[in-house]
Amino acid sequence: MNSIVILGAGNVAFHLTRALIENTFNVRQIFNRTLEHAKEIGEANRVAYTDKISEIEKADLYIIACADSGIEEFSHYIPFDDVLVVHTSGSSPISVLKGDYRKGVLYPLQTFTKTKKLRYDEIPFFVEAENPEDATALKEFALRISNDVYELDFKSRMEIQMCGVWASNFVNHMYKIAGDFCEKNNVPFDVLVPLIKETANKVEELTPHDAQTGPARRGDDVIVNRHLDLLKNDSRLLQIYQILTDSIKREYED
Repeated sequence: MNSIVILGAGNVAFHLTRALIENTFNVRQIFNRTLEHAKEIGEANRVAYTDKISEIEKADLYIIACADSGIEEFSHYIPFDDVLVVHTSGSSPISVLKGDYRKGVLYPLQTFTKTKKLRYDEIPFFVEAENPEDATALKEFALRISNDVYELDFKSRMEIQMCGVWASNFVNHMYKIAGDFCEKNNVPFDVLVPLIKETANKVEELTPHDAQTGPARRGDDVIVNRHLDLLKNDSRLLQIYQILTDSIKREYED
């Protein structure tokens, strides 16, 4: 895999380009249907870019890094059959790739934002391929970027992707809810940052089960009921609080 073309220009494509270049891979081209977005990544990394399907270059590996809804369309753009094409989704099967080329998956488990720097060697990668030789090659490829690489089939990869939703997306939504209450009480969200950091740091040493604290964990119904009273005029938040509290109580009821 001496040469690579990346199709897509979102957050994942942005960071994958950086990660590959930092690890001395030859990224030959960025393709995207919107030239401006391809140009942003291309110029930032001194890589050629295009929005024309006819100009897609020949390479050893094509990485489709776009939203799940666009993977199949992008997969039709690759006119070569003696190459390996992968997508970067945790929730789409290999079969979404349409073409006579070899197929696989290269899924990085991380939340990506263009403006946020990342340690790429700390990002877990999950790979899959139609044939064992390509699976081995993808694993070796990913190990040049990350210290943490696994081979997983679609069902297992999708479950791991769902784990990321629980551990990141849902948690971040909780931050948003907490931030709204801070704003309502004229307190900066920053007061929660030490608590957030300590909670995250604890699970590096303890299991999430052992790290749990709070009124639901203690079975302190007096405090729980006071919180529910605060939420009585917002049925959505009341339901969320009740569901999470009940789940925690059930976990520790013995």
